[in-house]
Order: sequence, then structure tokens, then C-alpha cells
Amino acid sequence: MQRLPYRIRRIWVVLFLTTLTLCLWLAHPTLTIGQKGSAEITAKSSTLTQPVQQGLQLYQAGDIQGAIKSWEAALSNQQHHSNYSEEISVRAYLARAYQQVGQISEAIAQLKQVIDYYRQTNEPIKVGWMLTEQAQLYSSLGQQRRAITLLCGENQSNGTCSQDSAIEIARHHSDKLGEVAAWGSLGNAHRLQGEYKQAIQDFKRSNEIAKGVDNQTYVVSNLNGLANTYASLAKRNQRHAEFASEVSDNKAAQKLQQYTVGYDNQAVEYFEQSLNLARTQNDKVNELRSLVGLVRLYDRQHLHDPAIVNNTLQQALVVLEQLPDSRDKAYTAIQLSNLLQLVNQKNESVTTDPATQCLKSESLPKSIELLNKAVAINQKIQYREGESFAKGRLGHIYECRQDYQQAINLTQQALIGTVADESLYLWAWQVGRLFRATGRVQEAINFYEKSIDSLKSIRGELILQQRDLQFDFRDNVEPVYRELLELRLEQTNNLVRESDIQHNLESVLPIIDELRLAELQNYLGNNCDLALIKKPVPLVGKNTAVLSSIILKERLAIILTLADGDQKFKSKVFWVPVKSQEVKDVINDLRTKLEKRSDLENTYKARAQQVYDWFLRPFISDLEKDKIETLVFIQDGILRSIPIAALFDGKQFVIEKYAIAFAPGLTLTNPQQSNPQKLQVLAFGLTQSATVETDAGSKFFEPLTQVKSELKAITTSLPKSKGLLDQDFTPERLQQELEKNAYPIIHLATHGKFGIDDRETFLVTGKKVVVNRQKSLPSEIYNETLTLNDLYQLINTSHGQKKPIELLTLTACETAIGSDRETLGLAGIAIQAGSQSAIASLWKVDDAATAQLITKFYQSWHSGMSKAKALQKAQIAWLQKHQQQLENHPGYWAPFILIGNWL
Repeated sequence: MQRLPYRIRRIWVVLFLTTLTLCLWLAHPTLTIGQKGSAEITAKSSTLTQPVQQGLQLYQAGDIQGAIKSWEAALSNQQHHSNYSEEISVRAYLARAYQQVGQISEAIAQLKQVIDYYRQTNEPIKVGWMLTEQAQLYSSLGQQRRAITLLCGENQSNGTCSQDSAIEIARHHSDKLGEVAAWGSLGNAHRLQGEYKQAIQDFKRSNEIAKGVDNQTYVVSNLNGLANTYASLAKRNQRHAEFASEVSDNKAAQKLQQYTVGYDNQAVEYFEQSLNLARTQNDKVNELRSLVGLVRLYDRQHLHDPAIVNNTLQQALVVLEQLPDSRDKAYTAIQLSNLLQLVNQKNESVTTDPATQCLKSESLPKSIELLNKAVAINQKIQYREGESFAKGRLGHIYECRQDYQQAINLTQQALIGTVADESLYLWAWQVGRLFRATGRVQEAINFYEKSIDSLKSIRGELILQQRDLQFDFRDNVEPVYRELLELRLEQTNNLVRESDIQHNLESVLPIIDELRLAELQNYLGNNCDLALIKKPVPLVGKNTAVLSSIILKERLAIILTLADGDQKFKSKVFWVPVKSQEVKDVINDLRTKLEKRSDLENTYKARAQQVYDWFLRPFISDLEKDKIETLVFIQDGILRSIPIAALFDGKQFVIEKYAIAFAPGLTLTNPQQSNPQKLQVLAFGLTQSATVETDAGSKFFEPLTQVKSELKAITTSLPKSKGLLDQDFTPERLQQELEKNAYPIIHLATHGKFGIDDRETFLVTGKKVVVNRQKSLPSEIYNETLTLNDLYQLINTSHGQKKPIELLTLTACETAIGSDRETLGLAGIAIQAGSQSAIASLWKVDDAATAQLITKFYQSWHSGMSKAKALQKAQIAWLQKHQQQLENHPGYWAPFILIGNWL
């Protein structure tokens, strides 16, 4: 599959600021002009020409743009001479100055020439320093993998780095300062990548070396790095605890909350250490980092006296005034403006970042003052993007005050000054909201669409190189799509001519797809290749209909899409007058009842009929008129967690009338007919009990007693298939088998869990691993897990050059009730595994029923049916066999769903 194009962006700045994460903290201390260690690289000041000296003076006075002009002029003059040493010094200066004004790509270009020069002159120590600087710049752009490669190499293990990496160069030449900087920068890159345990190791390694050479500046910086890493761990665990509570897993929630408190306390301890040390060194930059970090944590913990929190915040404001004007100072002012509102809010129950939420705060005048200060600083250093950002944040404050004209003026100024798409989306969205609030609907739609276009251009970046931001997607990105969809769908209600209605609905479907794509990339992280299909689903084959759902705050929209006789769309929308919370309550109640196989009273039927009335009853005449046989559902949020097959019209289940499939999106599904006569299955199964290690502690799984007969039935039904059990079910064996033979079907009969992101989604293998965390305690034995990313990498490397996998089947997996986040795992599983389609279970199913249903499915597919109709036949056969019996309950047969290509 082809990867979507990746373009260098600065989205981390925008999203970090909207999620209360300060960009000033992100970088390990860059080798700045005049800093110890940098003097080795640059020429001595006494030998520099006047323009270069003038540039240094301007830089140290805070006139960064003036310094850049002087050095650019000096560089232009030097090109006519042969003083390469001074030219390289000037390029190094320019790299650092460009970085200060946000011209990161220009800074990287200068450093590349500096590195090439030092390689030619055989000065490896200087090469190592410059590689570290270059890595820090890539890290600031969100390109953590590239930064890690420069610092340690592509395949580092056990602390061993490649010979041409910054770390190994420093080691080989006993350059302790270089090694300190490189390890610290590596820790920062790993932290931003979400590899927190590795980041902690890197920072601690850097810190030990820094202590050995008595470099207190780097000790302070490493303490800050450790503090931020533990703060990130706390934030991640807090999010996980919230999701565990959502799905009523109170034991896990309690355990995760304990971890959160522990990580927060560790972060506070490191920040307090760094603060004290920074003050002894008169290091104002690191003092400010520590103070702002402490404010954020003190407020989040809700354990400290508000007076202490505010006092710490006031100390940060004082230190801010003592720093020279720079890009970092301006962004820190914006950060402090946010913190002022958050810390002094009147409504204590609100903890949302003020960048995306209106908070009632007594500190708005001071917040406005700080934002105006940020505007002034950015104007002084001529950093246009920073000025634009500060004006946009000011516009949001006036939006919250309902001073819409002033808000529009400021936000439009932000738009004019914005050059990066990641900022453009934010301010276009804000203008859209403002025009909507003032009744200018069409103008609002135009700006929402402009925002969406910007999001499309940076979709590769929204896979979030920075994992801390992943769960803020629902606050910072998703609302743009939903608000635009609501506006567009409301327009449909006011249209009269059928052609106008169709035209409007045609504009809605791509927006739904864009939202589905953004959700999936956010869930799957940066390990996801999405191959987009241009041919829309309703135009593939006849007798097929697509039903798309959108959950809005006050109502639910269901859109039916069919292909007309001219191979074009025809769509209609039906509004269900239910609020989003009611949708969630109804769906969770239905899901709970469907799972309860011992329900002799069939209490699920009332809810199943209610949801049937939402989705299908309004469209029955359309479906019958077009002789629809297969329904493809593109579901929103919590709606993904129920099997449509089990909906009930009062007389029969939906599956008894229609074949059902689910699609992650119109452009993510490629319906292609397979050759059922050549189907071969590579099946792995786990029959024994298993225990796996998770963030919330160990999790035990019961034995799957029927898996052996399940695999035997499959391999008997489909010739040339192969089944392997228990100790033979390992990632290594799976890779070996795929390398030997291009199996079109991979069947994994094992426990699985769909979590809140791709890293928390795993399958249980038969391979045992020994874990010994503390020498004083006995070792523990766990089953190795296979994450979706592991599975993707494994299949991609061993199967990538052969035919794509037609079907990935997972039995005995489960998603949780109550979390729309977890159901994204099902929506994206086929894509992540590199498969055209997948069959998986929404909840843990009776394994005897699983064996019979799946075997019947394969037999029907092998006989020439489409996958959707083969699954339908298997489920109908089960119903007919168990009429008037307990096994007729949907809990036995309904949870198996088909995702992706249904042909």
C-alpha cells in the first residue's frame, strides 16, 4: 500500500499550545551561540569580520532578524572569497538564528552544509555536535524517527548505536559533553514519540555523564526532561483510567489512577529539583521551565493550596520578564495566559484547556495582557507565525466574551498572517464558529471547509508523531468535521428541489469519509498506511446500499446512499431526535442485553427494535424498491459496538433479510471479487490458559477448549490450509509461514483485546516470556502479546511483495461496552493488518458456537458466495438449527462482523 505524502510541518506548536504543553520544554538545550562546547565549533570572535561581529552583537541584544540580515550579507560576501572556516561559522550562527524565528527548514539546510564541511576536514567531534543540533530541529518538527536515526541509528538495541551516529561519535572520541547532549536529545525524541520508558533511560544516562563532568546546566535540563516524561506518563495513565471508568472496569481504573498519582509525584519531585538547581546556577530559562511545569502539575493534582499554585504562577511571570525577547518567550507568554485562565477558573469542575473551551476566569485581563505581549515580541523579532498564533488566541478570548466583531477581526488577522496549514485549520475553524454564532451560515460553511482542506493537507501529521496529543483529537480536530456536517445537513432541510438536496448530500459524504480517515489515523498512530480507493462503495455492484451515521449533540443523522441508473449517487437523510448521551445509553443497554446469553426473557428485543427504527424502518420502501440484498454500514462512535445483524423488526432479525458488512469509510474499502476455489487458510490457535502483562496489571484468560476442533474443521474444509496450536503460535512462526506461502486468509483463534489505541490493542500468542522486575522478587511468566502494529509490521515484511491478504479472521476477541474509542480498533483492523477485510467478534463468544459458525462461513465462501452472504448464511443456519432454543439468542451468533471488502 502507498503511504500518504508526508510534508514537514509545525503542527506540534499548534497542538502543544492548545493542550497546555509548552514548546519551550521540548528541546534539550540547543547548542546556542556562546555556550560552552559551541565555542569549539565556531571561529574565535577576534578573527571574525565586522559583519559577523555585528550579527553577534545584534543576536545577543535580541535583534534576531537584524543578526540574520548581517550574517546573510556576510555569507554573500564570503562566497567571493575562500575563507571557508568563517563561512561555516556563519552558517552555524544562521542555523541557530533561523531556529529562533521558526525557520526550521532553513536552519536544517544550513546545518547540513556545516556537517558536510566538518566531515571533509575530518573533525568528527564537531560532526557529532552538529548532528545533535540537527536532530533537535527534526524533533521540533515532529519527525522523531529521523531525529533518533541521527542520534543513535535506525536499529539501536541494548544501548548500542551505529558508528556514524552522534552518540557513537561522542563515545569514540571521549567527548563527554557531546554524549550528554546527544543522550538528552534522544530522551526528548523518545518522549515525544511516546516511548516513555526508553526516554527515562536516555535522560538518566545523560544525567549520569553530566554529573561526572560537573555540567550543572545539563543536569538541570535532564531533570526537566525526566519531569516532563513522568508528567506525560501520568497524563497517559489518567486518560486510560478515564476510559476504563467509561467501560465500568473499576479495578483497572483504580490501578491506573494509582499509577497516575505516582507519576505525577515523581514529575513534581524532578521539577522541584531542577528548579532549585537552576536557581543556584542563575539559569533563568530552566527556572521558567520548572516553574511552569510545577504550576501545571500542582493544578492537575488538586492537592495543593490554590495560594501555592498562584504563587508559583506569579514567580513564573516574574522570570518571564527577565528573559530576552525570543520565539520561546512569546510562546511561553501564551502558555502562561492559558494557565492563568485554567488555574483561576470559577467553575472548578471544568478542566478543559481554554484554547478549545470557554472558561469563566477572573484572570482574563492578565491573560489578554500576556497575549498582547506575545504579539509585541513576535512583531519585534518578525516571527509572523508566532504573531498570528497570539492574535488567534486573543480572538478566542473575545469569542468567549461574545464580542464577536472584535473576535472576527483578530482571527482574520491571524488567518492573514498564517502560512502553515496546521495553524490555518485552527483559525479558519474559529472564524467559522464566529460566523455561525452571528447567523452568517454560508460564510461559516466556507470557513469550515477551508479548515477541513487544511486538515486534509496535514492528515499525515495528524497521525500524531507526539502520542501525548492522541487523546486530545476529540477536542481539537473532531469538532471541526461534526460542526460542518451539522451545518451542511441542516441546509438540506431548507432545500426544496431534489437536485439541490442531492448536490448538498453529495458534499456531505466526503466530509464523513474525511472524519473516518482522521479518526483511524489518530487511533492507529504513525504505523498506518492508508490506501485510498477512488471508486465509491455504492457504485460497486448492484443490490447494495450504504448507511452512514453521524452522532450530533442533539440528534442522530442517518444517511442512505444508493446507486441510481446512471451510476451516480442518490441519498436521503433521516433525523432521529435523540441526544448523543441517549444514543450512548441506548446502545450500551442493547449491547449489554445482547451479550447476556442466559437471557431467557429475550429482554434485548425492545432495544433491538428501537435501534432498528432508527436505522432501517425509515428506508424500507427505498431498500425494497432497489431490491437491496447487502447493507454496508459506515458507523459513528459507539454505534460501531453493536452488531446490526441482531436488530429486530418485530418479526425477524435483520440478518434474515440482508447480508451485513461494515466499512471504515467509502474511500477505504475496495470491493473485489476473490477466487473462492483457491482459498487457503493459515490458522493459529491458543487452547491453553494465558496471562498477559498490561498497564493495569496482569490479565488472565481462560482456556479455549474448542479451538483445536475449530482449526481442524477449517483445515479439513479448505484444502492446502494449515493449522498450528499453542507453543507453535509465535510471531516468529507466523512470519516463517507467511514467507514460505502467500496465504490469502490468516485465521487467529486466540484471545484479543481492543484497547483505546493501537498500542493497547493486542492478540495473545502461545509464546511465553519471563519478566523479572526486581531481583528480590521471583520471576513471572507471561504470554507474549502481538499488537496491531506488530501484526502489521510482520505481515508487511513477510507478505508485502506477494498478493494482499484477502481476509484476517479473529475469534475470541472482544471490545468493551461504553467506549467508542475501543471500537475504532475493529474499524481499522483490516487496514492495519494489510488485509482487504476482516472478521472479528465484538465480544467473547461461546467457543463451540465460534467453531461451527466460522467453519460454515468458510464453506459457504468456498462454494462461491460473497463474504457478506457467506456470513449471513452461517448465521441464518445457526438460527434455523436452534429455533426455540437458548442458543437462538444473538449472544451466540451475532457478534461476528465483517469489516471491509464484502465480496
